[in-house]
Amino acid sequence: MFDTERQEWAGSRRERLFDADRYLDLPRQRKVLQHTAVVLAVCGVSFSVWALGWKDEPEPYRPPAQEGPAEPGVTAGDTASPGDGSGTGTSDDATPTDPASPTPPAGYEVLDDSQGFRIALPSGWTRESQASQYGIDVVEYRGPDGVRRVQVFQLMESSPHASVVEAQKAQSKLDGYRKIHVQYVADPSGGEAAEHEYTADELNGESGAGAPFHVIDYRFEAQDGQRYALIVYGEEDDGREDERALLDTARAWFCPPSTQCEAPQAS
Repeated sequence: MFDTERQEWAGSRRERLFDADRYLDLPRQRKVLQHTAVVLAVCGVSFSVWALGWKDEPEPYRPPAQEGPAEPGVTAGDTASPGDGSGTGTSDDATPTDPASPTPPAGYEVLDDSQGFRIALPSGWTRESQASQYGIDVVEYRGPDGVRRVQVFQLMESSPHASVVEAQKAQSKLDGYRKIHVQYVADPSGGEAAEHEYTADELNGESGAGAPFHVIDYRFEAQDGQRYALIVYGEEDDGREDERALLDTARAWFCPPSTQCEAPQAS
């Protein structure tokens, strides 16, 4: 007979050779099917074990991606330890320290007066005060010689210059009065300031030792917007530089009541 599937002639004998299982008896066919099922089951289990083992294998290590560009001079695995000066780390030892607090000139001390203001004066001076008609008490610091002194008080006039001009009218009546100048001056705080500098043979009715006296009457607008006076007294015969230095230091360190002021920097 002609086999159309294989496109050839074949007899019954040859047909049995191509498909021998078809001609086996039923028991033998069942045995062959069982063997085939066992082989397939073993193959399936083997494949499952291999697949699960491959799935659970750890993925190869990949280093974490860095955020942003790498810093120059630092490679992967480099670690900058604090304080060793390497890398870009910051050491606590390299933290800048605050500069030393400013101090007044030698021989001076900074005082916090009971009236609330701060001032710098020579060490060892005594203090007196009396009530004022306006603002803080009139405070007077006096040196051991009894002549050098500094007065501090608050002004009731509308401006430092107006106050200086008004005071100069009274001071001009002192015995031996000689005006040096009455003028506007520059104040460290940037506010308005005026100064009356003069010499006289008496101080508010007080005469004698130290005469003639050298006086600088300095009136200014402070950091709190209020107006104050610093009046410095000394001897004329020993020169005027010491009174000027006394005034400059007192003004530089002066801070009005209830006000935060930075300490002046050394010039």
